[in-house]
Amino acid sequence: MTVWNRIERGAGQPLVLLHGAGGSARNWLPVMDRLAADRRVIALDFPGFGLTPFPDRVEFTMEWVMAQLAGEFARLGLHGPVDLAGNSMGGWFALEAAKRGMARSVAAIAPAGLWRRGMPDLLYAQFLTAMAGGLLTRGPGARALRFDLVRHASLALVARHPARIPRTEGIAMIRDLDRSQRALLLAVRHARSLHFEGGQGISVPVTIAFGDHDRMLRPSVSRMRDELPAHTRWVTLPGCGHVPMSDAPQLVARTILDASDIAGTGGKESA
Repeated sequence: MTVWNRIERGAGQPLVLLHGAGGSARNWLPVMDRLAADRRVIALDFPGFGLTPFPDRVEFTMEWVMAQLAGEFARLGLHGPVDLAGNSMGGWFALEAAKRGMARSVAAIAPAGLWRRGMPDLLYAQFLTAMAGGLLTRGPGARALRFDLVRHASLALVARHPARIPRTEGIAMIRDLDRSQRALLLAVRHARSLHFEGGQGISVPVTIAFGDHDRMLRPSVSRMRDELPAHTRWVTLPGCGHVPMSDAPQLVARTILDASDIAGTGGKESA
């Protein structure tokens, strides 16, 4: 089984962070220190993303992902349900983990999968365009990322305020997308005809949070509530895009901690 790369900080009750498609654990850096003030915070790279290698032969399915995630939890000594926060694809994975009893609470930040039938056509096109653009950053093209205008334009799809992302981190985010092309293509193709379903019976606290400037998951097609538990708590993140950690680090961190605090009191909050 592949050992996942991770960024870990702090001590205390574990909090696991799951990144989105084409991203990596580095996406969580803007909120890591805030979360780690009194928590053991573990940001993971999924296989094929960031610095975690992708197996040579694999059928990318949700069951495969969940088996990999459960194996990594065991390797890290996380033997009971843990607090999960996920962004985009990672938010979908966090909800799937909750269905399987792996979550103590879920904070899903702009989760994928809350569409009616399959992935919206616009989102699918955005992924394909982003992957094609990633090819242009290889070799000599990588030098263009040193220029603020080029870098900010590349990040504008996911961040409301790309200028708030430090140059080094912005370049790393763009390079992460390119390095993950094989796993990303398999993940997107697999999700093309799927949606999150069967989550009505999730008993742990669930928080769903979307930025009000999300250019990838539009409210009209990507925020269906039918398959979620009735106690799901819905939050709007003002001034935030699809990957909002750099847009509003304090707000995102507070949203995640509030979600796990509900689990700590044993309570549920309704939308």
